[in-house]
Amino acid sequence: MDGNNLVNDELLKSIYDGQEIIMSTPSEKLQQIPQRVSVTGKFTGAWGPLPNHFGEPVLGAMLMAGMKQITIEESQPGSFPKLHDCPNGEIVIIDALPGVWRGQARLYVDKNTRIISRQDAEQEYDNLSQKLTRVGLLRTRANVEGIILCIAKRSGKRLDGKPWAMLSMHLWDGEHVVEVAAFGSSITGAMEETRPGDTLKMTGAEIGWRNGLPQLRIDIRSTRLSFKRKESLLEG
Repeated sequence: MDGNNLVNDELLKSIYDGQEIIMSTPSEKLQQIPQRVSVTGKFTGAWGPLPNHFGEPVLGAMLMAGMKQITIEESQPGSFPKLHDCPNGEIVIIDALPGVWRGQARLYVDKNTRIISRQDAEQEYDNLSQKLTRVGLLRTRANVEGIILCIAKRSGKRLDGKPWAMLSMHLWDGEHVVEVAAFGSSITGAMEETRPGDTLKMTGAEIGWRNGLPQLRIDIRSTRLSFKRKESLLEG
């Protein structure tokens, strides 16, 4: 989300007729997408830097929280360079970014995240338990709708020679803007045919992060899309 309610007025005038954007069930406003969470657990392994889904080298680790295990990863290269130098034993990750990749919940860390010992966290917060979210209860999907402001498609080859493709759209709900992205086989003909000014409704979009901002990702197996135009309704 833009976070500042700032949208280019000239762009809006060119694609938007001024009608109120009305949310339909189960859609919600973009500002309701969870931003930061805090969790506790123990690191059980570390890896990287290795390529993330953008092909960028990032650090990662595995966190065991109770009976649950979850991947911890830098949100982008260099965003948390001390990930492998964290305290041993029970730790608390404060203000991580909740998301999901390939159906599995994960947490992203950046410059606004802190990782401290459980003991230090209990001294710093009077009601630490109220601040913590159980790993099994992390919210990783969103239901949203709004008007498409712009759309772009890029493709190329990764360092290992394999091809990649990404289609991105910027969605406006009347107050905030979020980037929507689809990768590879999740890019459908309906997505490629859509145009600025069309309305998009998404159910079960995966929550991800890019440059500290939410990025809603489309998994064709689990995300339901509906593109609405003046003359038609396309299912994607």
